[in-house]
Amino acid sequence: MKITRHSRTERLAINALLAAVSFWLAFISHYFRVPFMPHMLTFDISDVPVFMSTLLFGFYDGALLLLAVSFIRAIFFSSAGWAGLIMRMANLVAILFLGIYFKRNKNFVFYLILDVFCSLIVKIPLNYIFWTKIYFMPKEYVKSIIIPFVIPYNMIKNLVNILFAWTLVRKTRIFYKII
Repeated sequence: MKITRHSRTERLAINALLAAVSFWLAFISHYFRVPFMPHMLTFDISDVPVFMSTLLFGFYDGALLLLAVSFIRAIFFSSAGWAGLIMRMANLVAILFLGIYFKRNKNFVFYLILDVFCSLIVKIPLNYIFWTKIYFMPKEYVKSIIIPFVIPYNMIKNLVNILFAWTLVRKTRIFYKII
């Protein structure tokens, strides 16, 4: 998927629109709890616009949008504060692989699987450290939920977010023209 050249103004406007959509999705995602899951796991699809920016314009646009959205969310919206900022920045792994896919435009499934597993390698230790050291959850409780809940939840969340972003970018031609 090659995109025609956009001016800097067009790219900035599209990324600003995607940031606004990400904030809105973050706000409404607080109302969607996954049944039978621990209370701290909400199904957050606010990363979809960030992944869309990466698929549209490449790694740097996606990374800058993630940084901006994560920073503003940490200051104004998030109850997790700076720990939430760091956890959201773990999505740089996903943005890296989507950026590589953007450059090569080959074998999306390979990059998707690689992204999901590498994201888990980053997110699971961060979850454990933050939940036990910052939020003072008992280590036994955190260990008991990692395998049955946190790992499948993170895998499904990453898969759904990236597939949703990829589908929106591939199937809608609202913001860009394909050569």
